[in-house]
Amino acid sequence: MNLYKVAIMFALFFTYLQADVSLGQTKAESTADPGLGFKTQDPKVSKIISLEEENERLKEKVKELEAQIETLKEDDVTVEVKSEPSVKVEVPPKVFKGAKLVIGGKVPKKLSTYYAARLQNIDDLKQKLEANGFEVLAVTPILKGKTVLSITNDELLQTNTWMAALHLLVNEGNEIRVQNPSYFGAAYLQDKYKYGQFTKTLKALQAVLGDMYEVDEKYALDDLPKYQFMFGMPYLNDTIKVGEGDDLLAKVAGGNGNKYVAYTLKLPNGNVLVGHKLRNITNKFLQKIEAERDANILPYESMIKGKKAVMLDPKFYLALSIPQLSMSEFMKIASAPGEIEKDVKRAYQ
Repeated sequence: MNLYKVAIMFALFFTYLQADVSLGQTKAESTADPGLGFKTQDPKVSKIISLEEENERLKEKVKELEAQIETLKEDDVTVEVKSEPSVKVEVPPKVFKGAKLVIGGKVPKKLSTYYAARLQNIDDLKQKLEANGFEVLAVTPILKGKTVLSITNDELLQTNTWMAALHLLVNEGNEIRVQNPSYFGAAYLQDKYKYGQFTKTLKALQAVLGDMYEVDEKYALDDLPKYQFMFGMPYLNDTIKVGEGDDLLAKVAGGNGNKYVAYTLKLPNGNVLVGHKLRNITNKFLQKIEAERDANILPYESMIKGKKAVMLDPKFYLALSIPQLSMSEFMKIASAPGEIEKDVKRAYQ
């Protein structure tokens, strides 16, 4: 029974009590007559009311009240309070400012380091990648809201170089960014690279991501094969040795593998590309230069070549991957190259 109807019942019962009190007052104001009951003192009313008549009137009143209460019980219906329908706020799709990728167009003077695309759910993304010829090597959280999918396919594998894997960033609430195989291909393959040779991979990425757009990070195509951040800085082949011995693969695929390694990828020529999980504190160098949107420069990679493991010098790789990096910004992360090297080496210990 709802509160409204309970209130009505109490009101009716209170009316009954008031009637009873009024009757009592009438009794007190009347002259008692032992034989007949009560005689009213009102000169206008001469009728004498007997006790029996009074009781009958009270019984009828009680019956009326009980009947009304029963009616309320039978009619009791729960009142539903309808809440206002929730308003779903739709976030408008991101507007990309860069030029849309058109495969087969004329050779550009500058290449975009990455391509940006609409945000997608990670699980759906994985399914689409696998359906379009990619193998997902690892899903690695880099920073809060920044998750990287490392991928490969036959075309990338056949290069037998650092190009064997690409990193794709799911930037939560914003966009997806993927490394441009043309950009990194020009840098890693050098004089063996020809613009357009990764058309198959780009078409597969388009099938997964939809329209892809250029970003602000760009570099001249003709200068990528001989890339150097500035005079005195390392080139591509100025690698750093991070491990040596007969059991290098066993080390990164064994006990240390689960803790420090995101993936291992055996190349057709027998070399092994290794993706390394860096410490959280090391990853924060991206925040120091406000480059979180380029978190897909990680996981950092090393390569096992026989009995030796090497990594690209971070002073080369970081500058190549963030071509807008200024000298002052580079100084802000002066400790990052050493910390990255330390993190990669621990997988081979």
